[in-house]
Amino acid sequence: MIQKLTTYFQHCVQSNWKVFALLVVLSVLFRILSFSYSVIDHDESTYLVIANELNKGAKLYTDVIDTKPPGIFLPFSLVETLAGKSIFAIRLLGSLIISLSAFLLFLIAQQLGSNRTISFFTGLSYIVIFSCYRYGLAVNTELFFSFFALAGLTVLFKAEQSNRPTLWLIGGTLIGFGFIFKYLVLAGFGAFSLFFLLEKSIFSKLGSKLLKFLLGLIGVLLPFLIIHLYFFMNGRFDDFYETIYGVTSRYSSAVTASENFSFFLNFHVGYIPFILLFYYALFNKKINADTRRLAVYWFVLAWIVVLLPGKPFKHYYLQLVPPLSLIVPLAFNRLLSIKPLSAYSKTKLVGLSVAVALLVGIVNQSYFWVKPDPIKQITAKLAPHLTKNDFILADKDLQLAHYLLDLTPPTKYVHPTIIFQHHRAFQLDTEQEMNRMLDKNPKFILYDKLKHYFETNQRIQNNYHFYERIEGVTILERNP
Repeated sequence: MIQKLTTYFQHCVQSNWKVFALLVVLSVLFRILSFSYSVIDHDESTYLVIANELNKGAKLYTDVIDTKPPGIFLPFSLVETLAGKSIFAIRLLGSLIISLSAFLLFLIAQQLGSNRTISFFTGLSYIVIFSCYRYGLAVNTELFFSFFALAGLTVLFKAEQSNRPTLWLIGGTLIGFGFIFKYLVLAGFGAFSLFFLLEKSIFSKLGSKLLKFLLGLIGVLLPFLIIHLYFFMNGRFDDFYETIYGVTSRYSSAVTASENFSFFLNFHVGYIPFILLFYYALFNKKINADTRRLAVYWFVLAWIVVLLPGKPFKHYYLQLVPPLSLIVPLAFNRLLSIKPLSAYSKTKLVGLSVAVALLVGIVNQSYFWVKPDPIKQITAKLAPHLTKNDFILADKDLQLAHYLLDLTPPTKYVHPTIIFQHHRAFQLDTEQEMNRMLDKNPKFILYDKLKHYFETNQRIQNNYHFYERIEGVTILERNP
C-alpha cells in the first residue's frame, strides 16, 4: 500500500498541474470544517459587511470606513457578486489563494535548488503552518499579500536568471498589489532586494543594482498611486487621504520592550515544532545557503514590521509563514539523513508526519462543529422581526449580524473597535457616535464584550428592554 502511494506521489510531483491540484485538495482538507462557521475573526466580519455595503452602492472611506487599504474589500465584493452572500464561498476562495501561494513556494524552492519532492513539501508546509491555528482559518489580509509577495518573488527569480532588469518592474508591481492589501508586504520586498542585490561587495555592479531596485520600487508603488488617482478622479480624495494617512499615522500604539518580547516569545512557543526546525536549519551549513539567506532576511524584516504598529494581534504571525515554510522541509529532510534509514522507513516517517499534521488540522477545525454559532442563531431569531429599513446596533465580534440580515450598519465605522478602542486614531468621540446611532432608533441591540458600557448607558436603559440571551449575547429590543 505504502509503495503504491509513494509511486503515485512521485508520479504526481513530476507534473506542475498535478502538484497544484494536490495542494488545492490538501488546503481544502485542512480548512473545510471551518467554511460554514460564522465568525472566526472579527476583521473578516468587517470585510464582509463593508463589501456588502459597497455592492449596494456605498462609497469606501466616505459611507463605510476601516483602517485597511482598499485591496482587501475587492475579493470580498467580487465573491458576493459572483456567488451571492456566502461565507462558505469566501472561505473557499481563501483556501484557493493559500493553494496558489503554496504552489508558488513549490516553484521558488526549485529555483533555490531543491528537488521536486522537497519543493512539494515546501508548499505543503505553508498550508499546514498557515492553517494550524484558528486565526489562520479566517480570510484576512495576510493571506492575500503573502500571495502577491510570492508571485513577485517568482518573477524576480526569472529576472535574475534571464538577466532582464525590466522584469523587476513586473515583479515589483505584483508585490505592489499586495501593498494595497497591507503595507507590511514591504518587508518581503526588502528581503528580496537584499537577497538578489546584496553580494560580497555591495558596490559590485552598483549601477545595475540601483536600476533593478528602483524599477522594483516603482512597481511596488504603482498600484497604490493608481488607487490615489481613482479616489481623486471620483472626488473622494480627502476621505481617502484622511483614512490612509491621517488615521494610519495615529494608529500605532506605544508598547514596552517586555510586551514586544512577550509577543515574540509567544510566537516561538506556539509554533515550536516549526521554529525548532527553522533554527536548526539556519545554523546547519549543509542546508542550502541561498535558502537560509533568503529566509533570514525575510524573517527578520517581517518581525520588524510586525512589531512596529505595537498591536499584538496574533494574525500578524501569519506573515512569518513563508520564510518558515522555505526552511522546514529542508531541516526535516536533513534530520532524516543523519541516521542511515531505508527509503521505505523514510517514506513511513514522512507519511506519518503528514498524517499527524492532518489529524491536528482536523481536530483544530472540529472546534467549529462542537462550539455553538451564536450569530447564526441570533440572526435566525431576529430575521422575521426586521425589515430592510431597520437598524440593529452590534457590539464587537457581532457586526456580522448586519451582513447576515442584509441591514445597513447605523454607523460608517463598521468595526466596533473603532468607536470604543481606536477612537483617538479616528479623532472620534465615542459618546457622540453612539448617540448618532441611537438617533436612528435601532430595533435591536446586541452586546457581549462591552457589557458594562451597554448596561450603564442611560439612554439605552431608558429606551430598550431585555429580549433574549443567546450563548452569552444579550439582545435588547426597542420599547414600543
